[in-house]
Amino acid sequence: MRKFVTGSFILILISVTFPLLAFAQAGSEILVERITPGLSGDSLVVSADFKNLFSRKIVGTIQSGLPSIVEIQIKLFEGTKQIVRKPISRSIEFDVWEERYRVRSPDTTQVYFEFEQVKQAANRLMNVFLISKALLAATKNYTIQIRVGIIPISAHQANKVSYWLENPNQSEEAIASDNRSSGFSLNINKLVSFFVNKKKGSQFSSKWFSSRSFRLAELK
Repeated sequence: MRKFVTGSFILILISVTFPLLAFAQAGSEILVERITPGLSGDSLVVSADFKNLFSRKIVGTIQSGLPSIVEIQIKLFEGTKQIVRKPISRSIEFDVWEERYRVRSPDTTQVYFEFEQVKQAANRLMNVFLISKALLAATKNYTIQIRVGIIPISAHQANKVSYWLENPNQSEEAIASDNRSSGFSLNINKLVSFFVNKKKGSQFSSKWFSSRSFRLAELK
């Protein structure tokens, strides 16, 4: 049983650390399809729609139990001057024991039982606060730029995996689940270390996408 589990884990490690070029070839380009600025009370907010965020490889990574991180970067410009830059991160996790997905944001956690629900939630940005309307000028033109990307596993776990794979001569490494008391030992060999992607921190991401130019009086 132990050999079977260990072998399965090695296959998972190889699949998620394979060079990201293979990821890009397997799926379509990630896109920001639409940016919609709006007003909510006394604040400027933004909504957006994304496309092709989940390649087959990303879906497989999530459903294997490893998390993926969706990173969204938002910029607000007054004319050509950047006045706001806002990063947003969402963690997508699948609990293989409870068979449910969790989409975690800094202030909320949403639970889903179907991956299609996860895709709908992750592909949509809804009324995100950017800046108080009082800090903006009625006579100025504004634009919003957004870029979205996805990282197959968290930076912390990526560093651990890279360490395991880049040190093939180490003795058996005890690997235990963060959520389970049980664990197993894994011996990494040189063959597996071949699959390490040397470009740490690289990720799939869209190009920057710009909204139309707008003034406050045009918004609802």
